[in-house]
Amino acid sequence: MEDPGLRGESDSALAAGAREGSEKAFRKLVERYHPMAYAVVRGVLGDRSDAEDVAQEVFIKVFRGLSGFRGDAKLSTWVYTIARNEAINAARKKDLADASIEDVVVETPEDSRPDEQYRRKIRREHLERCLSEIEESHRLALELRYMGEMSYTEISEVMGLPIGTVKTYIHRGKVALEKVMNRSQFVETYKQREHP
Repeated sequence: MEDPGLRGESDSALAAGAREGSEKAFRKLVERYHPMAYAVVRGVLGDRSDAEDVAQEVFIKVFRGLSGFRGDAKLSTWVYTIARNEAINAARKKDLADASIEDVVVETPEDSRPDEQYRRKIRREHLERCLSEIEESHRLALELRYMGEMSYTEISEVMGLPIGTVKTYIHRGKVALEKVMNRSQFVETYKQREHP
C-alpha cells in the first residue's frame, strides 16, 4: 500500500529521503522500481527460480549506493543498470555443477544437444553486444518489452514516459538493432572470407 505522505514524490525527493534514513522513502523507491528490476533480471536470467533473489540483491546495492548517486542520470536508468549488471553477474556465477536435483530442467533432446546450447549462447552474446550499441533509452524500452515481457503501459510507468513515446522508442530501437546486427553480420562474413 502506497504511503499517502509519499504519493507523487519525485525520484530525487525519495532518493534524498532514503539517504537521510527514511525507511518509508526507500520502501517507496523499491515499490516503484521493483517491477522494472525484476523484469530486467528475469529477461537476462530467463525463468529461473533465483530471479527474485537477484532482484533483492539489486535493491541492496541501490540502498548501499544511494549516498553516491549524484543524479547525473535518471534514477530509473541507474536502477536499470544495477539490475542488468547483477543479472549478468548471477548468470556468469551460475555453475551447472552446483545445481541440485531440484534445479534440473528436463529439456527436449534438441535443446540438450551441446552444439545447440553453444549456438544459443553465441546468439545471446551477439544480441547483448548489439544491444549495447544502441541508444540507452531505446535499449531499455526493448529489453523491458521483449525480455521483461512488460506491456506498453508498464514500460510507460517504469520509464516515466507517455505510451506513444515508449512505442516510438521500441520502434526506433528495433530499427537501430537491426542495423547493428546487419552490420555485425556483414563484418563477421567478411572476416570469414578473408581468414578462412
